[in-house]
Amino acid sequence: MQLRLQRIDAMVNDRMQALNMVGYSLTIIKSGKVVFQKSYGFQNLETRQPATNDTIFGLGSLTKTFTAITLLSLVDKGLVGLDDPLSKYIDGLTPEYKSLTIRQLASMTAGVPSKISQEVAWREQLDILDHTPLVSQPGSAYLYSNYSYRLLGTVIEKVTKQPYLKVVESTICAPLNMRSTGSTTLLQPTGRLAQAYGDNMGKGPLRSIEYKNPAIQFSAGMLGSTSNDLINYVLGLLNRQILSPEAYKVLWDYRPPLTTGQPSKWAFGWAKGNNPQLNGQLTLMMNGGVPGVASSIMILPESNSAVIAMSNLRKPPVYQIAKIAAAMAFGNAGEQPAQSGSGEEEDHPGASSD
Repeated sequence: MQLRLQRIDAMVNDRMQALNMVGYSLTIIKSGKVVFQKSYGFQNLETRQPATNDTIFGLGSLTKTFTAITLLSLVDKGLVGLDDPLSKYIDGLTPEYKSLTIRQLASMTAGVPSKISQEVAWREQLDILDHTPLVSQPGSAYLYSNYSYRLLGTVIEKVTKQPYLKVVESTICAPLNMRSTGSTTLLQPTGRLAQAYGDNMGKGPLRSIEYKNPAIQFSAGMLGSTSNDLINYVLGLLNRQILSPEAYKVLWDYRPPLTTGQPSKWAFGWAKGNNPQLNGQLTLMMNGGVPGVASSIMILPESNSAVIAMSNLRKPPVYQIAKIAAAMAFGNAGEQPAQSGSGEEEDHPGASSD
């Protein structure tokens, strides 16, 4: 394994230079133990502050996995029913939205549109969304929509009568000793928040950018975290903490089929499939991406293994580093697989979203 890890380290250093990346963090967990954890480059390019395992990176859509776990913890407590209509938890909805179920929202099959007319704070977005027609019959098609998970965040707040972040803190962060996970705005004063960068589409130098407003992203993409915290998070999931065995089956095993009879690969924050590069192992994957954020978690529950990656520069090839590292760590030969020419992601519902 040591030789594989040395090759992975060399691969990451090579990719950092080739892609003109600023900062990157990579963790590999094998058989329930951390075998590789390293941060590369800079937390801030201007100050030359190095990235460390305590640097806070934006998570983007990895936030959805936190939302799903928090939601299922409320299901465990009997406070939420997955087949309940949304109207049970949110008042004043239009008829189309009233009948959407919690399960449909959590599996991105509710027909909720992926775009609305204005991108404003979620409290204002909610009314705009409610008056935007659904794009498909609920349950009939998969459509990735951040608004589905913002609706679930509102359900969490209505049920608990507490702010979303406070519920995530008490449900996940406190039990798993994750002290550096929260919204990017709240974490800014720590001095450990990575500066986000845009690459000007490869033209000219990198430019500093602001993180997307957490009030807009809400429960679909507002969180930031560190390598150390995400190790606790992933080990907590692999060890089946927080949720009941039944809830873990819902989270990872069950994917509600569409009303058309077609299978659905995504639900409760994770894309699910068998990865041929990893000897056909069952793989649960989620990526997050907005300008300045490229984050990934890949979990292999059958071997109690995982890959965690974060960067403060987002472009498609950055996501491939985690996939290459996984193939090198867990694949048959441990060699670097061929890279696709386009750098685009496969089965990747989070890279182009919050």
